[in-house]
Amino acid sequence: MEATNNKKEFIVSKIYSILILIYAVFDILIVILPKFHLISIKLNVDFISYFFIYTGIFLYTTPINIIVGYGLLRRRFWARYGALAVMLTFPILIFTQYLYWGHQSFHLDKISIQLIFVIITLFYFSRKTVKALFGEARSFKFISWHGLLVIMIMLISFYWIFFSLYWRVHAARKFGYPLFIDRPEIIVLEKSKNPESLEKYRKVLLLNASLFIPKEFYVRRLTRIEGKEQKWVVSLQNQGVNTKGFIIFGNDFSYDELFIDGESRKLLGSRSKFDVEKYILTNNWNPGLVAIRSLIRPKGEGFIVREIHTNGLRGFLKGWQRGDAFFREFSIYSRDNTQCMVGTIMSIKGYLDEKDILTILSSIEFLRPEDSGQSKNHFENGLKLYKQGDILQAQIEFANAYCLFPENPDYTLMLAKSLYLKDQKYLDYTYIKDLLSKVLKQKPNDKETRKLLKEIEPKLSKGALVTDKTK
Repeated sequence: MEATNNKKEFIVSKIYSILILIYAVFDILIVILPKFHLISIKLNVDFISYFFIYTGIFLYTTPINIIVGYGLLRRRFWARYGALAVMLTFPILIFTQYLYWGHQSFHLDKISIQLIFVIITLFYFSRKTVKALFGEARSFKFISWHGLLVIMIMLISFYWIFFSLYWRVHAARKFGYPLFIDRPEIIVLEKSKNPESLEKYRKVLLLNASLFIPKEFYVRRLTRIEGKEQKWVVSLQNQGVNTKGFIIFGNDFSYDELFIDGESRKLLGSRSKFDVEKYILTNNWNPGLVAIRSLIRPKGEGFIVREIHTNGLRGFLKGWQRGDAFFREFSIYSRDNTQCMVGTIMSIKGYLDEKDILTILSSIEFLRPEDSGQSKNHFENGLKLYKQGDILQAQIEFANAYCLFPENPDYTLMLAKSLYLKDQKYLDYTYIKDLLSKVLKQKPNDKETRKLLKEIEPKLSKGALVTDKTK
């Protein structure tokens, strides 16, 4: 038989089988063993990885790559069926990726190249000359060892779908999570134009955003997020002996640290921050998101998620009840994906209501980011307001100056002074002390700072501090 001695088919099958076996070694050393911390390889293997991905060889999962690769090398007739079955799992892989990561995870050029190689491989192993090369003299039978190999390959390709279904049922039975997550209700907010309803609020410009807050709220703490120079969290609270309500918000994206590995970021594609959060809150198939949502979902009653649109912005509002207090966690994103605001509003029953929450959210607008050169204007405005006795508004100006130029000791001192409301007993004295200590590191002989520090130190031991828990 001439076809059996076809040198070209023989060489191609040998090269292909060797590549599969090389991929098996690559997969074990680079992917599997490092996952179990049995080996650590820090070589840059991106080019090799891309080669296997684009040529479709990555479809041979371990140990299938070892079995089929060996069979092709030894020209076993069943190995040809194995290779065909592996290529036929490509649509299943695409479907699984769609379920887990959504359509935005696809790259058309990448899928097109993969599909071309899959079709070429299927065509090659379907040729009569290749069948003859592998000495095939019988038809395919499911009830056989080679039939079992094909079934095993197909079942393995469905593994992640089966696992997702199992995990959803398990999470529903053990933790009470819903089998399917409903799409959030969409609410459209409009700015309140009723003068009477706006009397209880004042407008503040902070962290490159403008919003309404209740008039009696004061700045309690302003914290830079560790490792991120331009990312801050501010805490505001009502004045008085008891905490009736607070607002905590910042300009850092909440989910950045959840997708720190490069592969996850690639699969997320070019999604906006809004789309990433929507994916996290609504995807029904990726089991990893169940753990993330369990962290998002607090211990409380009546947890509900709504999608909000306001002033050309969009985001989400998550709400729940705990005892006599209700909580509303919000995230607002600009359409151009450059700015965001994430925060929490808490109120005891009878202080703020749902209408107040929606009024505050509908008032949010993003401002053009400022640079450190504008810190002086905020500082001078703060001094004027402070001298006029408008301490609460002065806090906002000093906070802006401090955010833009935290290394300036004068800005730090005035922020500390404005936060020290002498008629308010329950302040964050530890934070004020930290600010003053920071000033003394730069100006160790500053008398005003030492005097103020001496004044608040006795208050630290009275247990008046209730530390804010910020994210």
